[in-house]
Amino acid sequence: ANVPWITVSPANGNGSQICRIIVDSAIVMKDGSDQDIRRGTVTIEADNWETRDIAVTQQNYGYTIAIKDTEIDVPDYEALADRYFNVDVKSNVKFEVSFLDAEGNPVDWISEAEDNPVLDLNKGARPRNVSLRFDWDINSQPSGRIASVRFTPVDDNGTPINPSESLITRIDQVKVTQTSAAAKPEDPRAADSSALVAIARALNVWSGGWDTSVRMERWEEVDLWEEGDLHDGKVIDESWIGRVRGARFFMFNTDDGIPYQVSWLDAAEALEFYSNENHTFRENIKIGEYLIELGGDDSNLKRLTIAAYGLDNNSFPDTFFTQDGTDGGEPTFPNLESLDLSSNKFQYIDKRFNQRNFPKLHAFSMRNNQIHVIYDLSNATTSGERFAEENGGLYRENLDPENQVGGSSGRGFPLRLLRWENLDTLELTLNYLEGPIPTDDEVRDYLGSVADWTHNDEVTFVQNGEESIINISDSLAVSGSTGAQAAYDAFDALQVPKVLPRLRVFSLNMNRLSGALDPDTHKWLMYHPLLDWWEPSTFIFNQEGTDSDGNTARFTGVPADMDYYYGIYTNKRFAN
Repeated sequence: ANVPWITVSPANGNGSQICRIIVDSAIVMKDGSDQDIRRGTVTIEADNWETRDIAVTQQNYGYTIAIKDTEIDVPDYEALADRYFNVDVKSNVKFEVSFLDAEGNPVDWISEAEDNPVLDLNKGARPRNVSLRFDWDINSQPSGRIASVRFTPVDDNGTPINPSESLITRIDQVKVTQTSAAAKPEDPRAADSSALVAIARALNVWSGGWDTSVRMERWEEVDLWEEGDLHDGKVIDESWIGRVRGARFFMFNTDDGIPYQVSWLDAAEALEFYSNENHTFRENIKIGEYLIELGGDDSNLKRLTIAAYGLDNNSFPDTFFTQDGTDGGEPTFPNLESLDLSSNKFQYIDKRFNQRNFPKLHAFSMRNNQIHVIYDLSNATTSGERFAEENGGLYRENLDPENQVGGSSGRGFPLRLLRWENLDTLELTLNYLEGPIPTDDEVRDYLGSVADWTHNDEVTFVQNGEESIINISDSLAVSGSTGAQAAYDAFDALQVPKVLPRLRVFSLNMNRLSGALDPDTHKWLMYHPLLDWWEPSTFIFNQEGTDSDGNTARFTGVPADMDYYYGIYTNKRFAN
């Protein structure tokens, strides 16, 4: 051969022989010029010096993005770890990937894995191989769907290029077809039972879920509506009888959000998802969009628990708080009365958890959001925002400027919760809140305007599903008795700030709070009409460990007993 990119084997011989002409692959790309073809000649010479020439013509490489499998089918559902497919690509040009439907509109149910390898074009124009992973989402609709994984050539700057047909050898696309989801049964009771079984399967509930050969009335952790039951004070409609009123999913193993079949449980008042295996080590769990479908102006959901699931501050979509996801939108769950988010990984309490967005919520729990138990925060290997990211425990509240009073720092008591007047239960036990409890003056400065309790006030809260009322005057003295008016006057003269007026259950224990907590300076707490209900020696005063500054987490100025309190609320001493 007269060029180095052609070799002949064997190079010599006698008589008739089969010779292999081996041509190296091209090393440059087509550019549309006359140089897109290279030529060579193989000369065969006989003993009599007679020669024969074989002309070899080779084109330069065209743009090539070759896909091994161009059609892929995926089911409507798989466990999160299995919701992906691989695409083997052979290419000699950089490319970007997009996901389009049949009309060319972007789709969001397919995405490229974040850790996909980068195509290494280390052999010039010769195509190189790369295997890419693509993730797909559950299809919750009763119809299938099709999308195209589109590969577009780009230059070194990532700008799409549009080579002419003459310069393209092959550019493949991938067609992805996903099957439809199982249709929701038309019968509501059948839809409820199907939803329970499907949710248990999707969450990998340890018990395996429920036995479908047994009537739903006998399923454990399931409460059904019965004839004569009341909903919002009215006897339920006949169509609700036998439907799911409440369900509990306990001890499971998932990296996924709440499955789409939850939206079928639209008659449920109470749902509980609790105890995800190794929940503190779960990453990037989103609750998903389907629970939101139980919301709306006519939402029946009243009690929701998503505890020990692995949630963090990125787990909730904006539409969990308002229907359109904006700050001014209508509440998504206007009828929700109890929300328990304990034992997750929250770094702070989202400010969208407030009375506006949850107007009927009276019980709010965010206990034990510690990812790791660190007794002495001053000896932690990290601090500040890094500590919050690694350890949760609502620690970022200590960094929130809104919680700092008078130029202070390191105060974690979430002042904004004092505005939530509807709460009768607030549980913040076992977190990393630091610093002092706000004084009466600080509370007044923060709230701007706050009334004082008077002996004529009533305390109203929900107990065992029913509203209870306590007259403060009854706690001070026996009405009409000698000295009753003096007791009323003494209480009014205390000028106790009226905050969290319905609060029957309050827990702050096992945090890293410290500082003075004196009845004279913290009347809003120390003389609260329901302080004795809180069991303060256990659930308020009892702190543990050391804070970030090395201070022992304990309150000073706390009386040794409740005599100071019963000196005002005379009748409570005997009631307790």
